[in-house]
Amino acid sequence: MPLVPPYIESLRPYEAGRSIEEVRREFGLARVIKLASNENPLGTSPLALERMGRSAGELNLYPNGGLDLRRELAQFANYAVTAF
Repeated sequence: MPLVPPYIESLRPYEAGRSIEEVRREFGLARVIKLASNENPLGTSPLALERMGRSAGELNLYPNGGLDLRRELAQFANYAVTAF
C-alpha cells in the first residue's frame, strides 16, 4: 500500500508567479502593484506591525488554539464564556 494516496500524489505543486522585481525589469516599469497575489499595495498595517512587535517575545510558546479569539467573540456576541 502506498504511503501517499493517489488523490494527493496527483496534485501539482504550486507554481508562484513572477515577482514584482521581475515584472519591473521585464517591462521597464518604475512601479508595479500586484493584485493577483493578494499583496497589499498600501503596505503592512501599522496596527498589525505593533501587535507583532508585542508578540515577538512569545514566539517560543505554542498558540492556545484560538481561545483568546473565541473569548473575545463570545464577549462581543454577549455569550457567557464558561468552557471552551
